[in-house]
Amino acid sequence: MARGPARSLVLGYAAIAAMLGGSLWLLFGTRDILPRGLRPLVEAAAARHGLDAGLVEAVVRAESRGDPEAVSRRGACGLMQLTLPTAADVAGRTVTMAELFDPATNLDLGCRYLKMLLNRYPSDLRLALMAYNAGLGTVDRWLREEPDPDGILARLAYRETRGYVEKVLGYLRG
Repeated sequence: MARGPARSLVLGYAAIAAMLGGSLWLLFGTRDILPRGLRPLVEAAAARHGLDAGLVEAVVRAESRGDPEAVSRRGACGLMQLTLPTAADVAGRTVTMAELFDPATNLDLGCRYLKMLLNRYPSDLRLALMAYNAGLGTVDRWLREEPDPDGILARLAYRETRGYVEKVLGYLRG
């Protein structure tokens, strides 16, 4: 570590950087993270499927951070991180990888899937979010064991799923 005036200079730059980072966060917030041009696509897909655009944006942020080329280690692709089997089930037809990487198509299929989950679990948004992350069968199994979403999150849900639900709800609150 530098000593004397050099150390003071380094600490001064660090303090300025920290203040700027905090100021930039206050100025821009964490809500506006989607790449330019993506918000109109999110809003259009959400409206087509009767969803709140803020919820869709929160899911996109949690799933891909707005990267239309994102791929998970489990093979989920695109903005809303859909797998080919899930996308095909939702679409009622064969879906190609190219479609999963197309933002408009991915958002449309992802919103259709999210709407289906919200209709399946109308009592609590957290159940639909758990199913989006962990799968329908998993959430149905958890519900047979524990009917209360708080209990599921506390005792049964995977750590990743608990974190996912918290992240989406945090983004949704802004």
